[in-house]
Amino acid sequence: MTEARPFHVLVEVDRARFQARLSDVEAWLSDWQIDAEIGSVLGDIGQLRVRFADERAAHAFQRCHGGRAIPAEEIETAKFADAIDEDLYERLAREYPD
Repeated sequence: MTEARPFHVLVEVDRARFQARLSDVEAWLSDWQIDAEIGSVLGDIGQLRVRFADERAAHAFQRCHGGRAIPAEEIETAKFADAIDEDLYERLAREYPD
């Protein structure tokens, strides 16, 4: 199955400007009517992961907002690790029901 938005850009954002930066990105995507999805992790260093359906849109976003393109193999590695974690959580839930 092919991912609907296979082109990912990761933008580092400091905590103090996280909400403002997120709003700027959302407005830019809306203004340009770009098919994208935003995932965010605040933590100590805020990160916005923006997933695009179109490679040209991802490139335009990078030129305007910075960030780094995430290589497809890095995405696949992360998905594989997530699947392993999910399997572990499911096994533990079966072994230790509430």
